[in-house]
Amino acid sequence: MNRSTKTRYVIFQILVEIFKKNKNFETAFNKYIIGRGFNQKDISFINNVCLNTMRRSMHCKLILKKFTKSGLNTNQCILLSSAIVQIVYLKIKPYAVVNETVNVAKKVKIFPGFVNALLKNVLNNLNEISKIEIKLLDFPEWFVKQIKNKKNFEIDKFIKTFCEQPSLHLVFKSEKYLTNFKEPHTKSSKYSAFVETHKKVSDIDNFEKGEWWVQDFASMLPLAFNSKTKNLSILDMCAAPGGKAFQILSNNKAVLNDINIKRISKLKTNLSRLKFKPKIMNLNGLDFDECHKFDMIILDAPCSSIGTIRRHPEIFFKSKEPDFGALNQLQKNLLEKSSKLLKTKGKIVYMVCSFFYSETIDIVESFLKKNRNFSIERYSPNKQFYDLKYLISKEGYFLTLPTKYKNFNIDGFFAVQLIRND
Repeated sequence: MNRSTKTRYVIFQILVEIFKKNKNFETAFNKYIIGRGFNQKDISFINNVCLNTMRRSMHCKLILKKFTKSGLNTNQCILLSSAIVQIVYLKIKPYAVVNETVNVAKKVKIFPGFVNALLKNVLNNLNEISKIEIKLLDFPEWFVKQIKNKKNFEIDKFIKTFCEQPSLHLVFKSEKYLTNFKEPHTKSSKYSAFVETHKKVSDIDNFEKGEWWVQDFASMLPLAFNSKTKNLSILDMCAAPGGKAFQILSNNKAVLNDINIKRISKLKTNLSRLKFKPKIMNLNGLDFDECHKFDMIILDAPCSSIGTIRRHPEIFFKSKEPDFGALNQLQKNLLEKSSKLLKTKGKIVYMVCSFFYSETIDIVESFLKKNRNFSIERYSPNKQFYDLKYLISKEGYFLTLPTKYKNFNIDGFFAVQLIRND
């Protein structure tokens, strides 16, 4: 098997693993890349094709529907979709894509003549194909169902941007480090910026010095709006991989916890680079000793992660939908537990990288009905974020869909501050 065929075969294997076994992209990618002798160029190519095949999976389904009379099986659909993405959206030389895809078809026992003929048909109709647009009903049924509860959902804007690449946003330990940052960038605040170059994160200026960390702009905002954390006892209940924790640790001490030992390993690697040395715990958040109380609890709860769809396009690509019943119950349980770990006049910051009603407002309203001694403390952006006050609802929630800021892509995110009044 030549190198070009091998890379495309691995792309096929990764995508099948994600679709059939509902694996996360990073897990499947590492399984098929590590120890296979690929160079950096190969790895970048495999990464790019996999991500864009998942991002464009709905477009590919519409394209394939035009050229097939009967339905395709999973393997056929995945192999052909990866080829279509290379030709139509990544603009890779068509003859190479067709030849190597036919080679992979032979390897995985898909009739090569059918693959060759269909891709040639695609090539002959590129102008027509390039105009194909998806609509709301082309999305998975579970997504359509979830957003029916979301008022003023701008579906047209979402469709235009959800399959774009995410922007890289860095948060710096201090203003001084951003001032000395040498990469081309656009400031998003006094201590954060969007990076304009496309590099591996580890190759970016001052990575080894630990002067900054990667954190999406939207997820940075809730703690940046109200940064009064000095001299408070703080628990970050679901801390890994660490973005919000690093914001706090830049000015204050905190206890960091996460249930997942692999995520804690990544957290420790990040903490070591950044030269932070907090106390780290590996507990189920529901098992915390309620005798120990905190002034502030950061609860970045497990969720569908739909707000990070640009970073995790496998959310739409997987054959299985998120288990909303289990997720919503866990969100409610963790929020209830947090309330029992809080001092009087203490604050819970409940966050999710989601914009679904069932994971955001519904969870909070349910909690407030049950806990009359809690109320919402409305977000009030300081001067440097005043232009973002539109992201705060009249009830005091922070909520953004995947959108753009200063022409850079930002994630969807939700946060609310809940104050204990007794």
